[in-house]
Amino acid sequence: MVKTRNLSSGREVSGGFAAVRAWSRRHAFSLLSSLGTIARHPLASLMTFGVLAFALALPLALHVALTNVERLGQHWERLDTLSVFLHTDVGEEDVDRISSRLSTWTQILAVDPISPQQGMSELSQQLGLLDAENLLTENPLPWVLEITPAVGFQRDTLLARLEAEAAVSTVIVDLQWLERLDAMTEVLSRLVSLLAVLLALGVAVIIGNTIRLDIQNRSEEIEVMALVGATPAFIRRPFLYMGLWYGLIGGVLAWLLVAAALLALDEPFRALSRTYAESAGLLHPGQDILALVVGGSGLFGLIGSWLVVGQHLRRIDP
Repeated sequence: MVKTRNLSSGREVSGGFAAVRAWSRRHAFSLLSSLGTIARHPLASLMTFGVLAFALALPLALHVALTNVERLGQHWERLDTLSVFLHTDVGEEDVDRISSRLSTWTQILAVDPISPQQGMSELSQQLGLLDAENLLTENPLPWVLEITPAVGFQRDTLLARLEAEAAVSTVIVDLQWLERLDAMTEVLSRLVSLLAVLLALGVAVIIGNTIRLDIQNRSEEIEVMALVGATPAFIRRPFLYMGLWYGLIGGVLAWLLVAAALLALDEPFRALSRTYAESAGLLHPGQDILALVVGGSGLFGLIGSWLVVGQHLRRIDP
């Protein structure tokens, strides 16, 4: 009895391995045959790959551009300055004392005093009135402290602390352009997300339409297969793998297009970053983003193929 049970168990295990091996062979054959079908129509396949690559490269390129703009924005904010206007009755000795004390603050990197004479000279040059100093009997401008904040400073905290100083009349900081940059970055971020969704659906439509044309060319073959007893899964399998190939190859080509663009723009970007005391190249998309683009395009290729093949099979056998 024991031997019979062992033999029966061995046959079950052997049968299970045989089933898995047969399943693997069927899928491997469909995977390779679908790639061969694509290769037999090189011109049409290249056109489809090109359309998919451009469609996928657009949101990927916008994402990379947004990442690099945010990176530059951090340097721009770090290099911004605050203009602290003192009361008109504050003298030069008081200015030196205040400047020395403010320089000790951890949130301040440097303090550069500007005298009323320097301020009037700069104002005259900007307005084109070289004799402005001679036209005025008294200089109405106060001392101004140009303050360079330290990296990572708390904007609101520093402004409140400066405005609380007795000698300070007004603190002016032109951060409106930074706020506009942040708002534009947020708009671009949402635009990238919206485009990614729309173009992902476009990938499914493009691949589905390509599969539909191939189904029309092989409609008689599919009908004969259905008549001789082929299962829907057997008929559907090569078309699903074809959609997968279209999506994966289109995603890889999109990544290559973006990589080529980044390579062409890297040196000009380095020249720009050097003006901000940096020498960094462009940030490339991370592996997670690349996996999302390539894997997502392959998934949407499968979805588009599944829908189109399913619709055709329902027409054959409603």
